[in-house]
Amino acid sequence: MAGELPDLDMLVDIVEAPGWSLDAALTTTGVRRRVLLHNMDLDVSLADPSYIDDGWGERAQAMIRQAGTPWFSLHLGFASEQVRFDNHMLPISEPLGRDETLARLVDSIRRAKQYLDLPLLLENLDYCPEGAYEHICDPEFISEAVEATETGLLLDIGHLLVTASWFEVEPELILERLPLDRTVEVHLSGPRPLEGNSGRLDDVHDVVGEREVQLLRMVLERAQPKAVVLEYRRDADRLREQLAMLGSVIGRRWRGRPC
Repeated sequence: MAGELPDLDMLVDIVEAPGWSLDAALTTTGVRRRVLLHNMDLDVSLADPSYIDDGWGERAQAMIRQAGTPWFSLHLGFASEQVRFDNHMLPISEPLGRDETLARLVDSIRRAKQYLDLPLLLENLDYCPEGAYEHICDPEFISEAVEATETGLLLDIGHLLVTASWFEVEPELILERLPLDRTVEVHLSGPRPLEGNSGRLDDVHDVVGEREVQLLRMVLERAQPKAVVLEYRRDADRLREQLAMLGSVIGRRWRGRPC
């Protein structure tokens, strides 16, 4: 989608990609660029004690060098040791209890940090009721994991809204309980209502609305993220509009001129 914007370089400073699409992201619009590296593998869980090993470390270091990323981010998940992605993560193994989930995730994150010589960020996820997302979307759990591992926070506002809809609380109440002082990066996208499930939201990376912008402004009043990433890949014209809007919200300047 970004490749359809000939003026992309006037609208963004950096792009983000997972390991499995890193090569394509590095040459978006034919221009060699730095890429924020966000996850390396899809059907994996930090609750799996065998996931972070020497092989993982070698692959992470190679991708980090290739991307030129200033930091590396991972999903803070999951509550099951074995998972499978199908629109969202589904548990293959039995979900773990809260304490064991926290202990396993913290252990994996600490081992991951031993292979890295740059900051590691953990992303809050969007609650889904099948079992893999138990515990991990609770703001106290997130805070404990981030503090215990001395990592940064990748705050996903779309995920926050989805979780709030399932927890039946206002998103501001969750936001206030997160370690915002550790926020390094923000993800911004628009969730949409689940069909036939009144009040529940789904993370679909749709057009950003006023609610998402309002929460972003709230975050910017309390934290100083180094990057705000727009997660949208549907329509090139809408993408351009949203990038310009986002630039205005964050006060981004290009060659000394406001967006």
